[in-house]
Amino acid sequence: MRPTKLIISAFGPYAERTVIDLDKLGKSGLYLISGDTGAGKTTIFDAITFALFGRASGDNRDDANLFRCTNVAPETKTEVDLTFEYAGKEYRVVRSLKYKRPKEKGEGDMTEAASVTFYRPEASGRQGPTSFPVTKEKDVAAEVKKIIGIDRDQFTKIAMIAQGDFMKLLLSTTDERKKIFRKIFKTDKFGSLQDELKRRASEIERQCGDSENAACTMVAQLQCGEGSAQVENLEKAKNLAAARQVPDWQGVCNLVQAIIDEDFAAQAGMKEELDRTDKKLGVLNTEIGRAEGVEKARKGLDDAKGKLEKLMPQMEPLKKAVDVAEATVPECEKLQEAITTLNNFLPEYARLEKVRAEISNKEMELARNKDTLNRHKVIFKKQSDDFLKLEEEFNGLSDAGENRAKFEAQRENLKMRKEQLLRAGELVKELDDAEKAFRDAQDEYLDADKKYRQSNDAYETKNRAFLNEQAGILAETLEEGYACPVCGSVDHPHKACKSAEAPTQAEIEELKNMRDGLLDGRNKKADGAARTKASRDAKQVELEKKLAELFGDCPIDSAKERIRTEFDAVKESLRDTDNKLSDEIRREERKKKLDTDIPEFRKLLDKSREENDSLSSKISAADAELQTQKKTLVESLGKLPFISKADADKDIREKSVALSELQVARKNAADEFDKCKTEMTDLEGQIKSLSLQLEGAKEYDLVALKAERDGVSDARNALNEKMNRVVSRLSQNNSALLQIRKIVDSLGELIRRRGWIRNLSDTANGTLTGISKVMLETYVQTSYFDRIVSRANTRFRILTNGQYELVRRMDASNNKSQSGLDLNVLDHASGRQRDVKTLSGGESFLASLSLALGLADEVQSSAGGIQLDTMFVDEGFGSLDDESLRLAINTLQTLAGDNRLVGIISHVAELEKKIQKTVKVKKDEAHGSTVSIEV
Repeated sequence: MRPTKLIISAFGPYAERTVIDLDKLGKSGLYLISGDTGAGKTTIFDAITFALFGRASGDNRDDANLFRCTNVAPETKTEVDLTFEYAGKEYRVVRSLKYKRPKEKGEGDMTEAASVTFYRPEASGRQGPTSFPVTKEKDVAAEVKKIIGIDRDQFTKIAMIAQGDFMKLLLSTTDERKKIFRKIFKTDKFGSLQDELKRRASEIERQCGDSENAACTMVAQLQCGEGSAQVENLEKAKNLAAARQVPDWQGVCNLVQAIIDEDFAAQAGMKEELDRTDKKLGVLNTEIGRAEGVEKARKGLDDAKGKLEKLMPQMEPLKKAVDVAEATVPECEKLQEAITTLNNFLPEYARLEKVRAEISNKEMELARNKDTLNRHKVIFKKQSDDFLKLEEEFNGLSDAGENRAKFEAQRENLKMRKEQLLRAGELVKELDDAEKAFRDAQDEYLDADKKYRQSNDAYETKNRAFLNEQAGILAETLEEGYACPVCGSVDHPHKACKSAEAPTQAEIEELKNMRDGLLDGRNKKADGAARTKASRDAKQVELEKKLAELFGDCPIDSAKERIRTEFDAVKESLRDTDNKLSDEIRREERKKKLDTDIPEFRKLLDKSREENDSLSSKISAADAELQTQKKTLVESLGKLPFISKADADKDIREKSVALSELQVARKNAADEFDKCKTEMTDLEGQIKSLSLQLEGAKEYDLVALKAERDGVSDARNALNEKMNRVVSRLSQNNSALLQIRKIVDSLGELIRRRGWIRNLSDTANGTLTGISKVMLETYVQTSYFDRIVSRANTRFRILTNGQYELVRRMDASNNKSQSGLDLNVLDHASGRQRDVKTLSGGESFLASLSLALGLADEVQSSAGGIQLDTMFVDEGFGSLDDESLRLAINTLQTLAGDNRLVGIISHVAELEKKIQKTVKVKKDEAHGSTVSIEV
């Protein structure tokens, strides 16, 4: 696969349409892609990858939305057009990016959808991509995969050694390499198998525990009726289940079956009683329904007669209102004719309104221009006056800047004196603080010593009393039947009594601890006082030295006032010098500015004079044209019935309102009459129907019937509630029995399966105790890794003149972490292996380049002999010395051979001397980057 042409538009830094004719580079050899940082060198490969797969190259550049150029018009699409050759045939893919842009009409944004079109060669045998386009994303992805045989992850590892991926692949741990290889070699199915085995082992462990817990939970939910013969047996079974100590699950099942049989018998009797009650309720409900029907018919008859009596007097007035409304028909026709006539004049009014608006706009424009001219004249007058003042000011600044050096030297001397005085003042304050700290430390020591002596006296007094009362304390510990530690007797008829004021052992210990703590505190206070005294003495010596430097002979007692007086004087002198220097600098800068501004000001005056003359001519022409247009408007308005469209519209609205009111009044009168007539007809029909219905109707006692039904219904509800409890208990107990039997039957098989699944999971996940932690997926990946390392060494040995060779580490550094994909380097000079991370920067680059090229070879081989005739290598050459750079270039030249192009993306200037073919990318912030090819 070899790209032959790339067209980029609004993609990354390429704002304008950029055509890159890659066919000029030929079909083999090295070429250099150079340019400033951010110019868009790597973006060329991003564009190729985006065109093929809809995503960019590196993992940190994978968001295609980042490639929308920010300084292009909203309607400009972000688009990549790639033409490439594969197996002698030419293909083309055009892909655009989804992005938001302002709506063409209205406010807000709209989303411009992404699109892709893939062109295949014609079936007739022509090689160009001119027909048979594919436009669906899914179909294009399938076509690309079918042609080049690899996906995006594999393509970026084969065709592009992306910026930052060199060292990442070399220095990765087993876990990090495993993630990289999983994406490239699709080994995730082995990882999925590991996860599935681990999940199943955890699941069957949980199932065993859950099964036993579930069975015991089912026992806890069992119920039996009041007075059942199985109440005591059920309680025993529940206690055993709660303790998870059920010895005989079959016995539990038999107990539950006995309870179920009892409830089935009780349920049958209740059903018979419920059927008898339901029949009686049915008869009562039928009678009540008939009684309520008769009552409803009588009430409806009375209501209909009342409504009919109210409607009959309304008919005559409604008929007269209809006749009056019909008499307005001629007036309505006259109004409609007048409205139509006025509407015919409206287009002419609209045309004249536009003319009037144009005249108004021109009058305002003319007024604005006149006002602008007047303002410009005033401004021009002021500018002329200002120009004369500037020339006068410039002449007065002829000596500006001559005293600047003198004032600057004075200021520096005064600043140094001020800083010395400030430091002396700080030393005075520091000495005062040190003196106060010393006095405070002395007071704290004396206070601590006093507290210690008081505590020691209290301890000595209490300790003597304690020793004098030992017999009484010992007697407190004696118990009948236990030997005395002094005489050995087990009987204690006359125990010694302890004084009520005697201290206990705990009190003595507490006083001793308090005394010792105060002694330690006193000693610390003494040390603190000594330190503060030493600090005070040092501050005093430092201050005396500083005063001697400043004033010669100055006692410490008068130092503060002397420093303050001197500081105020220096401060005032410094302020005066600063003012003089600032004024001198200001005059000097003003002179420089005027020297530049005055010629520019003269040009501005000339330009203003020309603009005023031009605007005056424009005003005269516009005024003459406006007078002609006004005269034409007056003549046209004289031919119309109204002076303006607004007056015509007003008359149309008034006539339309009058017409509408007459039409509505006529319709309302007819509607009211028809409504009243219809209601009377309906009521007469109701009265006739209800009268026939009530002829021969039976008399009922509705209150008595409802009372009897309520009594029977209450009895039925009570019986139904009792039976529901039995049914619920039956359902719950039946369900529990089925669950218990099912759980007990499956528990044995679960325990057997748990053993072999756990062992299989530990093996696949590399968690077997005492051996290297190699997972199944890692084991599969090591075969790929060994081949990658072997391919890498064919280049690495050459690049290092045979000194180094990459070696997969065969043993883990410990048995706790995952291993299998770690990497060492064999140093043939010493014959020893060491961690690959110990290589120098240049050596690491050569190793990572070799490993990346080995990976590309292996991926290409694993993908089934695909043809990729182009490769990009992005950065990293800056860390190489001249010899290593030469070897790296030779290696890439060998890699290119006679049928492969290798592009090197780099800032290294030395490469431009070694590589003839160059793609130069030039950065332009205003118009976007550009590309040129030199062969």
